[in-house]
Formats: sequence, C-alpha cells, structure tokens
Amino acid sequence: MLRAFALDPVGTLSIEETSSAGLLKLSTRTYWRRIWPAGLGLASYIVERFGPDGLRDRDVLDLGCGVGLVGIVCGRLGARVTFLDREAGALAAVRRNCRRNGLPPARTIGGDWNHGGHRVEPDAYDLVVGGDVVYDDLEWPAIGTALMRTLRVGGIALLADPGWIVQRKLRQAFRKSGFSVIRSRRRVAWPPWRATHVRPKDIDVYELQRREASAEALRGTNRAS
Repeated sequence: MLRAFALDPVGTLSIEETSSAGLLKLSTRTYWRRIWPAGLGLASYIVERFGPDGLRDRDVLDLGCGVGLVGIVCGRLGARVTFLDREAGALAAVRRNCRRNGLPPARTIGGDWNHGGHRVEPDAYDLVVGGDVVYDDLEWPAIGTALMRTLRVGGIALLADPGWIVQRKLRQAFRKSGFSVIRSRRRVAWPPWRATHVRPKDIDVYELQRREASAEALRGTNRAS
C-alpha cells in the first residue's frame, strides 16, 4: 500500500510499504517492507540537521535502505543517493518509490555491510545513513569497518535506533573503529498516518565522524549530546 509522509521542507512523500494488517506476517527477512519509527525519526532529523540545501551535490549511501524513505529524503534535499540492501525486493521497492517521488533512477547495490560493502567504491560518500541497522551489537565491528572504508575524510554517518541498544556499548564499539560519537534525540509521533491514538516515540540518532577528519566538514547546527 501507499502511505504519505509529510516532512517540511521536503514536502509529502508517497512511499510503498506493507499494510498494518501485514505486520504479523513479517519475518527478519521481510522487515524491510515496513517503515519503522527509527527511520522516520532519522529522516526528520536529517531535514532539520541539513536544511533544504545542506546536502546538495553530496554523495550519500543509505545503508540497509528498506523501502528507501531516508535515502529519498536525502535525494529530495539534493544529494546523489546510493541504496544498499541485501534483499532484492527492497531494492525493487526503492526504484519504484524513487520514481514515485520525482527522483532520478535509483542507484542500488545488493548486499549488506559485510558483503555488499565490498562492492561500494571506497572513500566515495560524504554521508552514510541507516535507520534500525545497529540493533545487533555483534554486527557493530563490521558496520564500523564498512563505514571507515566508504566514508570520505570529513564524512559522517547517522545511525538511528529506537532506544533498544546500550548507548555506552555502542560508543565504545565505534570509538574502537576510529570514530567520535555524538548522540542526539528526535521525537516522532507514531504512527504518523493516524489522526488519533498517536504516541510519541523518542529516537536516538548517533553521529559518527572519523576522528582524523576536519572538524569543519559537514558541520551543522541543532546538534545535541
């Protein structure tokens, strides 16, 4: 089904995802069919963090993109976006959603940060974004390696989590990989398509920057620790 997501100044996005009735049928291999609170929170954070022109002509990688909401927001802000996901169905949905929202044909890579990451050109991205990709702490070293390989000097990664992980452990893990880590919090109303029975959800957004990178690169406002 199609859902509308209003994100000023991006405007209203039309995104294909599974219906609420289909949630019980989802498995770990099909979670990509749904937009989750962390993805919406990250999309909202990116709009505020960078503004209407802050990503123009930047290269962005949407890591574990699912149906592509976060990457599509970056595209609407002027970025050149590559979408990475291990599920072929997710990449097909991304291509449809990009067309639906007036973006150029989607650039996609099949795989995850362990395997698809090796098909990503090194030092190619100014920004890597990922909603709900840090839920498994066993994957953090692999994600850190992939980020260190794909980010340009001065680049940053924004990884969102709905409060499931232990913040201290994540900070330690990604500092070992060579990043400084700053946490911000974003509150979203969930589900956003309802007028009633909406509940606030707090989303943690972790900003990772290579420690040797210039402090001026991709610096923005509205940053909170």
